[in-house]
Amino acid sequence: MFIKTLELINYRNYPAIRLAFSSHLILLLGKNGAGKTNLLESVYFIANGKSHKIIPCGDLIKWGSPYSVIRSVMDIEGKENLVEHQIEPGGKIKMRFNKIFLKNRQTVYKKMPVVIFSPDDLRIIKSSPVFRREFLDDILSKLSPDFYNFKLKYQKILAQRNSLLKGMDAGSYNYGRKETMDAWNESLVEKGTRIISERLRLLKILKDNFLKYMGYFFSGISFDIFYVFSWAGTDSAGENGSAEQDNASESGYISDRESGPDDFEKADDGHIYDVFLSNLILKMKKDIITKNTSIGPHRDDIVITLNGKDIRYFGSQGQQRISSICLRLAELEVLKNNIDKKPILLLDDVLSELDIERKSLLLELIGNDFQTFITAANYEYIKDIKLGKCEKYIIENNEFRLL
Repeated sequence: MFIKTLELINYRNYPAIRLAFSSHLILLLGKNGAGKTNLLESVYFIANGKSHKIIPCGDLIKWGSPYSVIRSVMDIEGKENLVEHQIEPGGKIKMRFNKIFLKNRQTVYKKMPVVIFSPDDLRIIKSSPVFRREFLDDILSKLSPDFYNFKLKYQKILAQRNSLLKGMDAGSYNYGRKETMDAWNESLVEKGTRIISERLRLLKILKDNFLKYMGYFFSGISFDIFYVFSWAGTDSAGENGSAEQDNASESGYISDRESGPDDFEKADDGHIYDVFLSNLILKMKKDIITKNTSIGPHRDDIVITLNGKDIRYFGSQGQQRISSICLRLAELEVLKNNIDKKPILLLDDVLSELDIERKSLLLELIGNDFQTFITAANYEYIKDIKLGKCEKYIIENNEFRLL
């Protein structure tokens, strides 16, 4: 896949720009706040219909403008395609593919894979489990548009179950509501089992690639990655049933329990279904009290270990940063091998945080098979790296100057 032109109208800080690209490597230079990240964000939006940041789509419209437009001519599978998104107030999105309006955008997004390396990726390692779940689910949505729709169905069933819980007490469950709740339980477990199974299958592949790439950056350190089921170990909901807590122990050590690495690699759909349903029933009393569903794929987590200890608590900032980069490299490998399309790569100010050896190693691992956009605030950060043929732009006052 290759972006030939990119046009932005009333997008973020850009009133109107149009750029044409002919190289596989595009370097964007500019001071902080110049709009480098905004441009990469627009490329990501083309292929996903959303920002890589947690932000309402309506906020992407330039202040005071009635709408925003992202328009691009892209080479997809050897053919030129015109891809257009119009963002309207309130976040409504209209998409046209070769001038035809589309209602089901997911089928097109699968044709346009984009992988972004961002400083924000550190939250996958350090922050709430929701970021680690979204990391897996975003990849699964790129691999299969059906996963996105299936996850929406699960979320609707979850909302219905929580709504039913809000109107229940122990008495109403035992007298009159049990059959209704049992039906929602079975639907939730059926849909949830598929989500968990898809995540586990993906994580097995990601794990091999992740460990391979970590081995390039570190020697003499043992890393691992595995799935933590919400019904294993520490309860996944806080006392009020809504605040997530870490399923790893507070000390940061990973105990030898059902959620360990061997278990997630051996789990089959039937076993997951049975364990999920039985634990959901066991949690029924608590769920009625808290008015919330305390277990399921919406509460699961991923843990990365360093010599058997949770990297969130025992890893250095550098180890955590490299871990987030290697997760993206693993994602790139999975997409490249499973959808038969070359993703577009976006490196947002990532190189500035690495030493010269690791900068060069990262670019070597990425290779030159992909169209790659790199941002940097200062040319000094990358001047010692062999970039090869590339287009260099200076961004100043919302204008792009080709060097």
